[in-house]
Amino acid sequence: MSSLYLGARGFVRGGGDARDATGRGRPAVEDGVRLLSTADFTTSPSTAQRLNLVLPTVDAARTFGGIRTALDLLEALAGDVQERRVVSVGPSGPFVSEALAAYSPVPSDQDPPDPLQIVSLGRPGASLAVRADDIFVATFWTTADLVRRIRRWQVSTYGSAPPRFGYVIQDFEPGFYPWSAQWMLARSTYTDPAGTSAIFNTSVLRDYFHSIGIRFETEYTFEPRLLATLRSAISSPAVARSRTIVVYGRPGTPRNAFPAVIDGLRAWRASDANAGSWRIVSVGQAHPDIDLGGGVALRSIGKLDIPAYASLLREAAIGVSLMISPHPSYPPLEMAHLGLLVLTNRFAAKDLSSWHSNIRSIDDVAAGSVSNALSELCRRFEADPDVGAKGRSSRPDFTSDEPQFPFAAQLAADLRSGAARGASGG
Repeated sequence: MSSLYLGARGFVRGGGDARDATGRGRPAVEDGVRLLSTADFTTSPSTAQRLNLVLPTVDAARTFGGIRTALDLLEALAGDVQERRVVSVGPSGPFVSEALAAYSPVPSDQDPPDPLQIVSLGRPGASLAVRADDIFVATFWTTADLVRRIRRWQVSTYGSAPPRFGYVIQDFEPGFYPWSAQWMLARSTYTDPAGTSAIFNTSVLRDYFHSIGIRFETEYTFEPRLLATLRSAISSPAVARSRTIVVYGRPGTPRNAFPAVIDGLRAWRASDANAGSWRIVSVGQAHPDIDLGGGVALRSIGKLDIPAYASLLREAAIGVSLMISPHPSYPPLEMAHLGLLVLTNRFAAKDLSSWHSNIRSIDDVAAGSVSNALSELCRRFEADPDVGAKGRSSRPDFTSDEPQFPFAAQLAADLRSGAARGASGG
């Protein structure tokens, strides 16, 4: 629903704590940055040019949002390149064939004549067959780290690498971590401006990168699109809105500020005399129900499939979705376009209230700010239950069915130009 990281979050977070001899938990003693692939590379006898999309993981249950967007980008880039390969750094899910029906699973260290391949590096000692003219598109900082290693290997093995690799940038990913090795390694993937064709998910995110001094010699930008299933829900016959608040609740994802949401809801319950008349549900990640005080609870219904999610948004009144990141985030936009009044937050230059009149952006996520803004939205709905349906978008491209990547042909030419004649990798 919201980004590539719906699919990558478990991969990013790594394993749990180790256990001591008594079985009690103790902090794990790290022997390396476990997020990074240790795959080796082997030569391929083929000389045909091939386009490779490198994903943290491929799993049919996780192909909403950014993973699906990345796969769509691969197809848009294909043009007359007959050979394409999807490389999954983590293990492939059991139903991957549903997500990539046209692609043939092959061992990662082999390069059979199948023009459409999918390989997984999710086993110890995995090796990836690499051609001199293999062109790569990375989709997350760990995949960019792997691609940079591959490109150095291409230079040392074949004498050259394609001049650039594509990097789909969907957030400022160092911000996913405290200051740490992960922070610095993620940040380092932005340090090859000449060898990187940056593909930014939204101009808002691109502008944030520019504001902190990060630019690439070649940059492309695409804007978010509402899923077709949700677009069709907009034009469905209206249903009566209930006094339901939908929280986009992901406790395991710090940038969604779940603790601040809970503090704000508790402050709202304590200060708003009408709070007891509202139903509050959490979607996005399953978690135990949470007592908000006074007999009011936040009920978790976990991750919904798209039709169920659309149905919920069509009958709810208010949405709450915070995002401590320069990326706009999809849930507030989805909620607003389906007629909910939405509470979210500003971040740097990001202000989604300028994208849709149903969105209320707050400057901080302190309990009082969340509580006051939520009470304001409740009063607006209580005064006019149809207020959300009257909201207006200032981003008609969000509901457009026009191609999301109008630059695809130019980007493909950029990545393919000079293949086998390129300079050294990053």
